[in-house]
Amino acid sequence: MKKMLLLLVALVAFAACDDDPIDYSTWSNEELLATPGGVDYLIRMAAPIDYAAIEEELETKVADRYHYFIHDWFGWTESSKMNGAALLSYVIIEDVIRCCVDGDILLRTPEGDETYRYYRDNKFTGDRLSALLAEFDCGRGAKLKARIENTLVVESYGEDNSRMLDLIRLVDGREEWLERYPYNFYELKPWGGSDLTFGEMQQTN
Repeated sequence: MKKMLLLLVALVAFAACDDDPIDYSTWSNEELLATPGGVDYLIRMAAPIDYAAIEEELETKVADRYHYFIHDWFGWTESSKMNGAALLSYVIIEDVIRCCVDGDILLRTPEGDETYRYYRDNKFTGDRLSALLAEFDCGRGAKLKARIENTLVVESYGEDNSRMLDLIRLVDGREEWLERYPYNFYELKPWGGSDLTFGEMQQTN
C-alpha cells in the first residue's frame, strides 16, 4: 500500500512538471501572435491601449484581418485550418466602412469575367473603431484587448461560449488596396447560375 502511495505521489509530481507554463517571455512578438497561448500572453502583458491613435490611423489605413483562432469543444482551431475561410479587410471612407472580401465562391463580373473578390459597404455613426468592432461582433460582444505593434487583438464569444481571437493589422497602401476590389457584391452574378445580379435577386425576394 505504501509503495502504491509513493507511486501516485510520483505520478502527480510528474504531471505537475509536465503542466508547467510555457516561458513565453523568450518568444518574439511574431512567434507569440502565431499561437493562441502566445496571444493570451500578449494580452496580459500589453501596454494600455491608445484608442485615440487607433481612431486616427483608421482614417488613412487598412484594417486587415489576417489571422484568427477559435476555441470551442474541439479545442483551438486557427484560420489556416478552416475550410472556406474568407479573407477580410476593412477600409473606412467617411461614414462608410467597406468590407473587402477574398471569398471561395466564383462570381461573374459585369464584363463577364470571373472573380473571387468583392466589397460590401455599410454606413455607420459614431467613431471608426466602434464601427470596426461592430463588423467583428455578430452578437459576439467583440472587444479590443490589446495592440501589439501594428496588430490589434480583438476577442469575442459566441452563444455556445466559443472564444474567438481576431488579429487585425493596420497597414498602409489604402488606394492600392481599394483598386484590388473594384466590384460591389450586388453588381456581381453567380458563376454559371442566374443571370440576375445579387442586387436584382435581393429586390425580387
